[in-house]
Amino acid sequence: MKSEASTEAPSPNWEGIRAVVCDYGGVLTFIPTDEDWQAMAATMRVPLPCLSEGYWKNRLPYEIAQYDSATFWRLVAQGCGAELTDAAVTELVRLDNKQWGRANAETIELMRQVRAGGIRTAILSNIQPDMLRYVEAQHPWINDFDVRAYSCKIGIAKPAPEIFLHSARLLGVRPADCLFLDDRQDNVEGARHAGMNALRFEWPDSLTTLIAGLSEALRATLVR
Repeated sequence: MKSEASTEAPSPNWEGIRAVVCDYGGVLTFIPTDEDWQAMAATMRVPLPCLSEGYWKNRLPYEIAQYDSATFWRLVAQGCGAELTDAAVTELVRLDNKQWGRANAETIELMRQVRAGGIRTAILSNIQPDMLRYVEAQHPWINDFDVRAYSCKIGIAKPAPEIFLHSARLLGVRPADCLFLDDRQDNVEGARHAGMNALRFEWPDSLTTLIAGLSEALRATLVR
């Protein structure tokens, strides 16, 4: 439900990479399945297309903490002519956390290796407070990253260029020294507008390219 058509993209300057900035959902964890979305639609008792439209239409204020979970999910439901009990809201929060929370062990391990080789790493995620609490409780591997930047803490969300510049400042590097990874093309373009190298990450097709490029970056790190 997040996918968009791929576009021709400039190749990253691998030798100049000093930091890698990763999206959470779709890079460090797997994207939700059709069954995941159907489970939420069934909980809300609405058609899946209506759930999808309302979910993404109302998501940004939730991700920058302007909405709490009850406000967000009830707005989604109202757009479909439905009403939610408090218990249904709680269940939707649980399902949403779960569907974005399946860790991708291969990309996580790759980031550990990159960091061990001298390249700084960051998580940059559009994430609401409910999901952030889940991530911090369930995924201790997030502490393996040098920087963790979350939209609900910053009050800005991707693809706004300011959030990418903020991440680069936290990492202590120039945007041009960063590689940003995200499964959404609009976020990739936002990173490029901020001056970062950026690669749209599509599992598993992008993994080979990423491993080869980061190997080149690590070799360059050794001779700096």
